[in-house]
Amino acid sequence: MTSRALDNRLLANLPPEDRERIGARLTPVDLERREIVYEPGTEFRHVYFPERGLISVINTMNDGSTIEVGTIGCEGMSGLPVVFGVDSSPHRHLVQISGSGWRMSAADLRDETRRDTPLRQVLFRYHMGFVAQIMQSVACNGLHSVQERCCRWLLLCLDRSTSSEVVITHEFLAQMLGVRRATVTEVLRPLQSDGLIRYRRGVVAVLDRPRLERASCECYQIIRNEFTRLLPASKGC
Repeated sequence: MTSRALDNRLLANLPPEDRERIGARLTPVDLERREIVYEPGTEFRHVYFPERGLISVINTMNDGSTIEVGTIGCEGMSGLPVVFGVDSSPHRHLVQISGSGWRMSAADLRDETRRDTPLRQVLFRYHMGFVAQIMQSVACNGLHSVQERCCRWLLLCLDRSTSSEVVITHEFLAQMLGVRRATVTEVLRPLQSDGLIRYRRGVVAVLDRPRLERASCECYQIIRNEFTRLLPASKGC
């Protein structure tokens, strides 16, 4: 395994000998924006350990409306249900921010986690962090304003990007937040007027991150702190 793998927090938290062994089972992969990693109900053939970029977990209702229910970046892995003997997900997994990472076959992951190995222990801790993220997001969606939620979402994207810009259209951001497109326009306008962001041609540039953090709800920091508690951050993530 090359040193690049240290940019995924799960792999970085493994003992060196385990990283070396597991590295032989990993393949480097590019994650292209809008690439569908998993469709609902399809069998997991591979799992992904992102180093850069963001994978959105999206729920689609019967009427076609969508909302993001989880995010996966360098702190985690896409395909976690494999560890628990589940072979598919009811949710679409979509690359929201392009990046790179590592891919492992689902069969190899099952083999590596069949026993109480360091990888299994790390993935169990990640599972608790991911559950905490979802539970906090449920509370956030019900209790906080769309503007606070939008700021939280932009901060999550920044944490998983090498740039201060987020490529996103009004329409797609509306889908991620579960609101109307017009609502996104109403939310972004004051943030831009106050100098926190600049939006043009499908790109949100964050101009003042400290103020954006203050404009967000507490959920951003709560989720971040929980992942840090469960999985200490590596140099790259």
